[in-house]
Amino acid sequence: MTKRRTTCKRLLAAGLCLLAAGVSAQERFPARPITLIVPYAAGGVTDLYGRAIGVKLSELLGQPVMVDNRGGGGTIIGTQMVSRAPADGYTVLLTSYAYTSNPVLRKSMPYEPGSLVPLMLLGTTHNMLLLGTKAKPTNVQEVVAYAKASPGQLKLASSGNASSPHVAAELFAKAVGARITHLPYKGTGPAMNDVLGGQVDGIFDGVSAMPQVRAGRLRPIALASEERHPLAPDVPTFREQGVDLVFGSWFGFLLPAGVPAPVQSRLLDALHKTVEDPAVREQLLKTGIRLNPGTPAQFADFLKDQSRKLQSLVDGGAQIEVD
Repeated sequence: MTKRRTTCKRLLAAGLCLLAAGVSAQERFPARPITLIVPYAAGGVTDLYGRAIGVKLSELLGQPVMVDNRGGGGTIIGTQMVSRAPADGYTVLLTSYAYTSNPVLRKSMPYEPGSLVPLMLLGTTHNMLLLGTKAKPTNVQEVVAYAKASPGQLKLASSGNASSPHVAAELFAKAVGARITHLPYKGTGPAMNDVLGGQVDGIFDGVSAMPQVRAGRLRPIALASEERHPLAPDVPTFREQGVDLVFGSWFGFLLPAGVPAPVQSRLLDALHKTVEDPAVREQLLKTGIRLNPGTPAQFADFLKDQSRKLQSLVDGGAQIEVD
């Protein structure tokens, strides 16, 4: 009987040690570098956000935060990587609109929706139609006339299937009753390169593209917003030019499901402090983003609302092909 009690005590002590070690590991988080997966090629605005935030985040967490660009598949490649990563907080996803549009627009998905959980919304932007300088149209009316006169000849690039620029292009075509050709890329960077090179007519992008406009390399046509943007005051809205189009994107952070609550809290706190940092905030606001960081619950509600809005567009007859 004594021997049995001794054995039980030893097992109990071992279990308590393991539990204490697990708690201690969480308290020490992070103890090694963190990987921030951006499911787009380098050079786009999501990549820019990741690198701007990663520097300050590394400083606050005391460990390197490494941006890993995993473009392709309309963000599915990078998103799937995070969905399969260990739930320990060392792999974080920074993504955008395609995260909510993919499940609505695709027949099947290679990962379960519940395999990822919202951490923090970064902010929102509105899309702007931009044409390369080799394209002939100079305003919405001319773009519409060209698209209708030559169905399918207006070629618009995007950062990938189901991305915000893709959906914006399809909604624009539906709003004006024209047919366009959509060309998906692995990110805004490579897509924009072909627009600038004249291989593609244009792209829907954010106000973050205004430096290219001021340099004379892009022609802004219209902003898909209720009102003009302070960083692009001379760019009219679509509604000002007779087209009812209001549409934009969002950017935010997600984690593999099952990350311990203390680890999530540590990451969330560091992200909030990073976005509040004056130097980081200035970098972000220059792109035209409207910052709106909040709680995981608020982000979850936001994502559900985005999905509902797109589903209602599809149910209303919007034809958006991704497969």
